[in-house]
Amino acid sequence: MIRVGALPPVSNCVVEPEMYKMAPEDVTIHFERLILPKYPSLSSPEQEVVEIEEFLDAMVEDAPRAARVLAMIQPKLRVIAYACASGSFHRGIEFEKRLVQSMEDASGIPSITTSGAVIQALKELGLKKLCLISPYLEYQHGRVIDFLIANGFEVVASKGLGLAIIEHHQQPPEVAHDLVMTTCRGVDCDGIFSSCTAFRTIEILEEVERELGKPMVSANQATMWLMLKKAGVKERVSGFGSLLRHL
Repeated sequence: MIRVGALPPVSNCVVEPEMYKMAPEDVTIHFERLILPKYPSLSSPEQEVVEIEEFLDAMVEDAPRAARVLAMIQPKLRVIAYACASGSFHRGIEFEKRLVQSMEDASGIPSITTSGAVIQALKELGLKKLCLISPYLEYQHGRVIDFLIANGFEVVASKGLGLAIIEHHQQPPEVAHDLVMTTCRGVDCDGIFSSCTAFRTIEILEEVERELGKPMVSANQATMWLMLKKAGVKERVSGFGSLLRHL
């Protein structure tokens, strides 16, 4: 039995069920949630940036503790993932690297982040020109565009739903499907990326790839893919997009 671990935000109700669905039979996933002092109130546009930054920074500060908890599992986990996209890209490339290092220092276990996994996944599939969707507020959506561009990608079309953090996990997968179709159909791109680990997407990945004829990468799919690769899993996973057939 292969054991891997993940650290989702305490508010996230999507990471666990999506990862359970994608996991091969001989892989078990173990979770420790990242604790938050409060949800952002987003009481005014002026407060939006400040409150989201505080929210995301609080999760990062809790990551070493959470990683140490997972490190107590025996037999030892093979990898731990920081399972939040915005929480791992919001301060840039070097910040993501420091976050990985802090988790590894605390746990002694190889670690990854969702945003780091996304970058590797997009490169694995040879995607350069991207169509981006997310449930994010405008501020967060802009940050993921900045992160992708800083990593050498081109965002040729994008759309965010403008939802508050607590609303991300409440959207059914049909919302993501409709957003992809209205944003990406007919666009000259190499593939589609859906950001946010609280945005339900794995049910639509195969359908979108058939309809548009292009690969689609989602936050949870990319995180699972890199966890499996780091854990030494060679078994390809079917039914959740072309990425998980690259193992």
